[in-house]
Amino acid sequence: MAQKFYSNVWEYPRDEFSPHEHERNLKKILQRQIGSSWDFDEGEWNGACSIINYVLYTILKELRNQAQKHFEGLVIHDDFIRQASARQGLKINEPDEFDALIPFDIEGLRLKEVRLTDISDQYLPGQIRLRVDDFAQIERYPSLKRAGVFEKKSGTCLINTRVLQEQVFKSLMDSALHELTLRCRDSSEKYIIKRGSRPPTMDMTIIESDGKSVKADFVPALILSQESIYVPINASSSVPITFKRYGLMKWVNKKNTIIDEEDKNFIWRSCSSSYERCMFDLCDGNKERSYIRTACRVMKALVKQLRTRPNQAAVLLSSYHLKTIAMYCILLLTVPSKLTSHSARLSGVREALGYFLRFLELVLEKECLPDFFLGNEYLDKIFPGSYFSKIRIKYNLFDKEDPAKVQAAKYGLPEMKTVLAECFEVRNLNPRVVTFFREKTLSV
Repeated sequence: MAQKFYSNVWEYPRDEFSPHEHERNLKKILQRQIGSSWDFDEGEWNGACSIINYVLYTILKELRNQAQKHFEGLVIHDDFIRQASARQGLKINEPDEFDALIPFDIEGLRLKEVRLTDISDQYLPGQIRLRVDDFAQIERYPSLKRAGVFEKKSGTCLINTRVLQEQVFKSLMDSALHELTLRCRDSSEKYIIKRGSRPPTMDMTIIESDGKSVKADFVPALILSQESIYVPINASSSVPITFKRYGLMKWVNKKNTIIDEEDKNFIWRSCSSSYERCMFDLCDGNKERSYIRTACRVMKALVKQLRTRPNQAAVLLSSYHLKTIAMYCILLLTVPSKLTSHSARLSGVREALGYFLRFLELVLEKECLPDFFLGNEYLDKIFPGSYFSKIRIKYNLFDKEDPAKVQAAKYGLPEMKTVLAECFEVRNLNPRVVTFFREKTLSV
């Protein structure tokens, strides 16, 4: 079981329904009422994975070569880390988008994490700056120094994330894509590669000879630390899992009034993707958690379908918002705690959808969805002693959204319930769990 948590492969989605729900053909009923079948052929999936792996490995190899030639000490690792829905078994409709991290180090450079505060001197959870421990060290990295990666500020030396992204990784990426284009031209496999522009993400669209396209989003990720944690896989046993924590370059490239102008080119986000991946790996072999993961796919399909109407809630909600609610369901319903009892089990997807919709209703009423890994008072139950379990300040994911959309979203929920009529169950929801979510989790 522990090996699953170190697996680095794309995960074909497989839904789990209870035996009674199978007999009732609940999945077909849901697909008919939503107006969409969210499944896709496994052969199509394997083909898309094969293309993505080929393209990303080719780019990765060239990134490594170019880094070695042009930037002393910049070490790009020899594998990319698969993440997000395509790694978590949550893709719907078609295998058309894949996400990955590209781990890297600046070899031998000692860095210290420094908290980031806003203009009111309030701590911004999950965001940091990186300070060079000894200024004399930068002489060992002349190319990075010439590029402007190391910048003095208030007597300290910080990593300039904007320069690192635009002057270093963008140039490496340009070289890698040029090499990939040449290889595709000379090989029997013909692809057209179109580069996107959404810094700091490096994104591209791969167009096959038959016109089908696959998108790839990948992000350079500086390895910050790693920790080993005993994670409860069921009520009676835990397994040690090693988690790597990455820093993602998040320099501010648009107006943001709460962040000091002098800090905007130095921001990193402390990335929780290793822990997020584990949350959905915990669903494998566990029926209750698998019901929640299936409910998440159902909700993703529903939201995608309702966006075309448009529905106010569907317009607001992203895949990550829905996955965040799913993670709260997994934590509060399936991890042993004072909220749950051994005899209280999720009976199937209908009940999982009931919790999902109730949590969503509370989220939209309060106009608040706290980041699962920031300030979560129950996170220690599943990742005891972890870096993220020690963060006490919450962050509302809706703070990044248009306030008008957030305020209007609650009016779209009734239509969601109507579409899912007779396919979800709310009569037997655990009141302690619902109360905790409303009064503790959503208190920001």
